[in-house]
Amino acid sequence: MNTYRLGRLATISLASLLFVGCDDSTTTGSDGNSGGSTTGDTESSGSNTDPTGNPTAGSDSNSDGTTTSDSGDTDSAGGSSSSGDPTEGTTGGSTGPDTGNDESGDGSSTTGGDASSSGGEETGMASDSDSDSDSAGEGKIDICEAPGDLTPCDDYVGFAGDATAVMNAMGLGCEGGPNEVIPVFNPIFQSNDATSWRIITQYGTHIDDMDGLPTWRPREGDSMLILSTGQLPAPDVDGVLVEATFDGDVSTNPDNSQLPAPMSPLPGSAGGAGGTPFVNCDLVNDCSDSLIDQWNLGGGDANDLLWFQFETVVPGGTYGFSFDFAYFSEEFPTYVDTSFNDMFLAWSNSESYTGNLCFVNDEPCTVTALANPDDYPEYHGSDPVMEGTQFDFNGGATGWFQANGTAVPGELLQLTFAVFDMGDQILDTSVLLDNFRWDCEGCTPSEVDPCIGIDPV
Repeated sequence: MNTYRLGRLATISLASLLFVGCDDSTTTGSDGNSGGSTTGDTESSGSNTDPTGNPTAGSDSNSDGTTTSDSGDTDSAGGSSSSGDPTEGTTGGSTGPDTGNDESGDGSSTTGGDASSSGGEETGMASDSDSDSDSAGEGKIDICEAPGDLTPCDDYVGFAGDATAVMNAMGLGCEGGPNEVIPVFNPIFQSNDATSWRIITQYGTHIDDMDGLPTWRPREGDSMLILSTGQLPAPDVDGVLVEATFDGDVSTNPDNSQLPAPMSPLPGSAGGAGGTPFVNCDLVNDCSDSLIDQWNLGGGDANDLLWFQFETVVPGGTYGFSFDFAYFSEEFPTYVDTSFNDMFLAWSNSESYTGNLCFVNDEPCTVTALANPDDYPEYHGSDPVMEGTQFDFNGGATGWFQANGTAVPGELLQLTFAVFDMGDQILDTSVLLDNFRWDCEGCTPSEVDPCIGIDPV
């Protein structure tokens, strides 16, 4: 794997973290539509959603050579997800997306506009936004329909305890036009302890000497999300969260838990454990094959478990996504490579990849991953940037990272995030999350480039 990433076609610059709407078109054989209709010889793979909220694929072939998708017109059941009905402490959405469109069989779609209106009239065979290899290289125009003018909706107004506020803090689920927002469906936020998460404008007290701004500040908009396996104090009136060094508070979130569905620690690549990670995903288990060893090291159960999940429809011509995170743990450095292996997991459930997205030093985001600071800008408790966090005496942290994932245009993408202790319920682990964005270019996973990984930011 590469030194600074597990896989990307191109490094995304800091400027692109702030603006990733893509207006350029590429010749990859797609017309940028998000529906499932083709004409001529090309194939269709529009997305369905089954009752669990997971995408499936299906198409009906007509005798006249027209392939018309029979998928994508089923709405997800309100409040449902692959994890089942929301339980106590859960906030769920009321309806799912319609991932399909009113198809006419002429290569056009009612979502995102007809490709001919943006990229000129197309001739010959039309192709779906899944960039089917049958039509690749035939000069078709693939238009990225990702919003290019995202409007933040996370003005800090104090603590808000619902799933909508969580999504807004990450740059999701805002109100606005198609070019301004990333809509979400069926949001679920599972925490029995209201003090184990906060929406904040600043974490800790350290101010960067170079720009005079706080080190731990939002990556977009005015606020960010912090999750913890412990209990967090309330931020001040301006949203600044300052924590004392270990105070012994224990979260009331559940212990001795299994991973929330659809997460699985089992290897999901071709050949499973000992096979080739990221290749031929079984679309059920962890195709990175990275979790099983770390999960077993921690005893195979999660303590103080907090998790959330949402679904979103991938725009036409859009092949990837990213979000920013920073990971902190009190277990470092004393409990590296032990059963006290606290973890943060980000799980993608996509037609192109299913599994863990969060890595540091080629390890999942665990205490063990903090042990090799040579490759990444990681911090120990004595570093000034840790001032005012809970981790400024005994602990460690990553810097800000951008996690990258792969997606299929038009599919219903499901993402699940979880943080939990392993081996005990005492020493805490926290994570900052912000700045979800689409990546128009993305890439197609392969043995050479899995399209999954991180970039330091």
